[in-house]
Amino acid sequence: MEERAKRHHEVHSVRSVDAAIRAIPKFRPELMIAHLSAKNPEGLALLRHLRRNGTSAPVLMVGEPSAAVLWPVARKLRAAAFLEYPMEQETLDRAVAKALQADKDAHNTIPDICDEELDGNISQMQTALNSKMVCFAGKNQVYIQSIILGEGRTTKPRLALKCSLRRKFGIKPDVYYEYIRDVCCNDPSSCPAYQEFQSRHSV
Repeated sequence: MEERAKRHHEVHSVRSVDAAIRAIPKFRPELMIAHLSAKNPEGLALLRHLRRNGTSAPVLMVGEPSAAVLWPVARKLRAAAFLEYPMEQETLDRAVAKALQADKDAHNTIPDICDEELDGNISQMQTALNSKMVCFAGKNQVYIQSIILGEGRTTKPRLALKCSLRRKFGIKPDVYYEYIRDVCCNDPSSCPAYQEFQSRHSV
């Protein structure tokens, strides 16, 4: 799991819930991944701690299929998702992108620019995303965004998409590179706006 998460993200691993709780003030994680086990449900203790202390970073729970019995409790404690072992890299990537985007939407903030955008050819990446787009609402809609700061300064260029489908269903329309790459261009059925569209138009 750690190696898969490191594919796109900076990762700090700990060996216990107590260690995770102690590490939160130091690392201020944007997202946490915790093990959930029916035999040893200590992952729920992390969720309870976060809720008591007002920490809003989303938490993905991962475990064997038998741990799914604890998902209703974890969901009430505001866990973002439950992922079963074994899982594909793409499944983890989508879950992370979706959880981070939902957290940013809830707090009305913009995700930090990622290393791939900083290090890559942004024009080629834009073309590739538009070519790979699966969601009908994002067809040829990926653009390069820079914000004017004044005094001749602008932000670093990044890849963005203003989703008309998200806007239609009252969700913040702006999504950025990692969400576009892992959800819009890979599995739009995991997007809440796409799900709402499908439910309203299914026969």
